[in-house]
Amino acid sequence: MCKILKINPIEPEADLVGQAARILQGGGVIGYPTETVYGIGCNAFDAEAVNRIFQLKHRDRSKAMILIAADLLQISDLVDNIPESAERLMENFWPGPLTMVFKSSQFLKDFAFRKSKTIAVRIPNGAICLSLLKTCDFPIVSTSANRSGEPDATTADELISTFGNDLDLIIDGGPTPSKAPSTVVDLTRNPPCILREGIISVLEINTVLKTEYY
Repeated sequence: MCKILKINPIEPEADLVGQAARILQGGGVIGYPTETVYGIGCNAFDAEAVNRIFQLKHRDRSKAMILIAADLLQISDLVDNIPESAERLMENFWPGPLTMVFKSSQFLKDFAFRKSKTIAVRIPNGAICLSLLKTCDFPIVSTSANRSGEPDATTADELISTFGNDLDLIIDGGPTPSKAPSTVVDLTRNPPCILREGIISVLEINTVLKTEYY
């Protein structure tokens, strides 16, 4: 069984967050809470760790995984450009449970995680996630803590029952505020396309962009 680390979800203890960050910096894979569901993550630039997550989840490698970042500075190296529609969505929903798909930057042309010309990223609103990202100073993979096709984990106990022997650390931040995942919007299309409706509704997205979604 891997180490379980209880961290305050409102005011994360810096020393405990530091322990989790060091595991990520060393190439480890951890489980952690977000403002949506529990996730499994690693350094997004560590090809070996990313490969390990695909294996743990029994995930089809043609299916990309989301990256989370601390701020726009971390995202700037990942995306080719940020269209005006994305800026409006960022103003209204970031940090928060909105994932946006962009054209990936040339910086990622040899990036092991990327198997297509797009990248899905978001800035989360969970205090533990943000503290972890700022401490690590790199984006991390954020894929739901479940085997492919199984329900998402919304508590540390659910995560432990599935991956307890396979991860290097699990952060217990209590039950997640929501049982729904993030909403995913593809900004590489015109008009943008909602790929997955999650916490943020189609109506909310449509209201901000004043356009019809398909």
